Amino acid sequence: MSVMTIAVTAVQDLNGFVEASNSYGKQRVLDMGCKHTSIAKIIMGGEAAGLCGVSFEWESVDAAIAGSNAINSDGQMMQMMGDCGVSVVRRSVLEILAERGETRPTSGFGTAVYMSGNISAEGIDTGWGHMQAGANGLMISRAIANGIAPWTGLIMTFADSVDDLLVAAANAWADTSMQARNSMNDVKPLGRVINEIVA
Repeated sequence: MSVMTIAVTAVQDLNGFVEASNSYGKQRVLDMGCKHTSIAKIIMGGEAAGLCGVSFEWESVDAAIAGSNAINSDGQMMQMMGDCGVSVVRRSVLEILAERGETRPTSGFGTAVYMSGNISAEGIDTGWGHMQAGANGLMISRAIANGIAPWTGLIMTFADSVDDLLVAAANAWADTSMQARNSMNDVKPLGRVINEIVA
């Protein structure tokens, strides 16, 4: 099982945070067992706008917990987060159920649609059939621990153009087989954020 920890953070000095990540922070967390990490700035998303999502991919929940502890015990990392004014607003861990295309880009844009219901990977190929017209990648993840919240999973997409992505997404949501599957599993979209991948 591959899992992803997403820390939604407030960052006072984003440029400094990105520079530190690129110069040593990213490699430091990879050395701690992280498989992939990225920073995305939320540019549209209601009260979340202006926050950042810092994601870390791990082999298991145990590895995610150990990795988080290692990061929070690292003097240089803690100093950097203090210098850049980084504070965690929320941290969640999710199971990556399925993915198509390029889901670990180093630039471009992404969307995260918060979903309720019984989240599964059923229908990802149908969805990707529509999404690949405007997106480079698609990932479905199910919440393992996300606090007291109505959402149970995320559909994440990655693209060069948000407009193209939204057209493709509208076609996917309009697909009658997708609608039937979502209805059967009581799956409903609750909200969307648009982010820019900065590191």
